[in-house]
Amino acid sequence: MISHVRSVAFGVPELAASAEFYEKHWQLEPVRTDDDRRYFGAGCPENHVLRLRAADQPRVDLLSLAARTPADVDRAADRAARHPAARLLREPGRRQDLGGGYATWFLDCDGRTVEVSADVAGRAFEPVAATDSRPVGISHVVLNTPDVAAAERFYEQVLDFRVSDWVEDVMCFLRTGPAHHILAFSRAPHASLNHVAFEVRGLDEFMRATGALMRRGIPPVWGPGRHGVGNNTFSYFQEPSSRFVLEYTTAAQVIDDEHGWTPKVYPAEARTADQWGTANPRDEAVSAALTGTPDPGLWTPPPR
Repeated sequence: MISHVRSVAFGVPELAASAEFYEKHWQLEPVRTDDDRRYFGAGCPENHVLRLRAADQPRVDLLSLAARTPADVDRAADRAARHPAARLLREPGRRQDLGGGYATWFLDCDGRTVEVSADVAGRAFEPVAATDSRPVGISHVVLNTPDVAAAERFYEQVLDFRVSDWVEDVMCFLRTGPAHHILAFSRAPHASLNHVAFEVRGLDEFMRATGALMRRGIPPVWGPGRHGVGNNTFSYFQEPSSRFVLEYTTAAQVIDDEHGWTPKVYPAEARTADQWGTANPRDEAVSAALTGTPDPGLWTPPPR
């Protein structure tokens, strides 16, 4: 039903400062500027991967998931309408955002606004070449929740996600195709954004992207390292004005379902977090950044 994370949308109180960071430092490409919105693309045909909107305080406006067909959009809306933990916000129909298409909106079990869309127009883009450290697109999104098991069940039941692996009972990784995960849930006292991960071309480009920010005086919150679960590399940074956490990543594990896959339960230990052992320890400061603050966007859909 779902192929990938299409985009994320943030409400930010300092729109110009956030937009400058994503263009100048995170190397996303400005696609369109409206009165109170900025759209950014990456090295992929996706119409945009990030939307910023002027807001009173930082919030996650929208998690946009790409459906494979319009029929999948209809199926997602029907399931959300019947699920006791969801609230259907928009019946399937014409998508009211850049790129058009066909979409539905609903609130998930934690009150996040989720869009499922198909037939969104693409855009011309410059492919990412060797040594080019620009992001290729969004790899995955990790969300904080007080109830990881409930979030896992919700996304399985409504959108056909499958469990790849667990870290004890504190983190669950979900997939819809061969990528080890495109969504994950981490246990926290409140629902919030943990981080958005942007894929880069390869290991060399991953280190170049990490180093470019460090040379500009923007140190990583955590990393560089390589996770034990999913096998992907990581360097986490905070966008200075909103404090949202972003990740550079690459080389995630690919799952071949034709030969079977049994989810594993990993221990919550340093080697699980960083198999290379190159990253700084995940201390209270790192955990605080990834936990964030309660999202004021919960149960409050953004305008259009």
